[in-house]
Amino acid sequence: MTAQRQEFDVIDREAAEWVDRMNRPLHDAEVAAEFDRWIMGDPRHVESYARHQALWQSGRLRSALEAAEAAPDDFGTFEDEAVPNWAGQAWKQFAGFAAVALCLVVVLSMGARTLVSESSYAAARGTSREVVLPDGSKVRMSGGTRMDVRITPWSREVALQNGEAFFDVAHEKVRTFSVNAGDSRVTVLGTAFDIDLVDSQTRVVRVYRGLVSVDAGAGRQWRLPAGNGIEVGGGRVRSLGDVRGDHPGWIDGWFDADDTSVQQLVQRINRGSDLPVVLADPGLGQLLVTGRFQTSDPEMVLEALAAIHDLQWRKEKARYVLSH
Repeated sequence: MTAQRQEFDVIDREAAEWVDRMNRPLHDAEVAAEFDRWIMGDPRHVESYARHQALWQSGRLRSALEAAEAAPDDFGTFEDEAVPNWAGQAWKQFAGFAAVALCLVVVLSMGARTLVSESSYAAARGTSREVVLPDGSKVRMSGGTRMDVRITPWSREVALQNGEAFFDVAHEKVRTFSVNAGDSRVTVLGTAFDIDLVDSQTRVVRVYRGLVSVDAGAGRQWRLPAGNGIEVGGGRVRSLGDVRGDHPGWIDGWFDADDTSVQQLVQRINRGSDLPVVLADPGLGQLLVTGRFQTSDPEMVLEALAAIHDLQWRKEKARYVLSH
């Protein structure tokens, strides 16, 4: 084997390792910086990474579609039209990935560092905010939400710090769009989905268009097609079917509860309400409710909770109080 061939083999091995590493959940800013140094160190790194990312992406899509065809019991039966025929599209899909991926080689000649965008966004409590990211993706944030965004020629990364956000992702054939939400990671190419950081342990993902991968680490991974969702937290996983419409209800001031804790419902109210709701007894937060609640009208929701669980509520100067 020639020295040049050995050098290319080393580059390809490194590229394959980076593709695997960058598509795993929970890599931090230090890893991202290390990756930037590697990929910008040699034009051959960009080309090799692009080729391997295309291979990984086509394989990921295939496994995702096969998982959807299998229709796991956890998520019910998926509609046939949501699962395209992979056999008839495989080569076309991969050819598209490879062609676009190889275009990344021009990045170095354009000055890669100037193409890296890092931004932070926040929505104040009691408001919602919509932002358009540099790649054209749109994000609607509920009150009290914060997120950090990093977009490069080879990746699109969001770190959701707290709150809830609805992502309408601009479709691209190569760059995945990943959201790190605590100890979970959601990855897509182009789709619409909602992520809610309920608390330090619980994440809720609902898919309104396309297909997403949810990776909670430790080998726990799920593929969710449109119309499905999942709640992960506290060592428990719960499937959420019957996700309807093209966007989450909270955008219009509604919340659909399905054996949802009162604590989670109160949290929803507090994101958009001028006056927060507090629980006189923390144990009330464990009560469960099912139904459609107009969270834009806190007093109406409190009346419903009082009727459902025989509770009482009162309005004070700076808050609402729910009690026995």
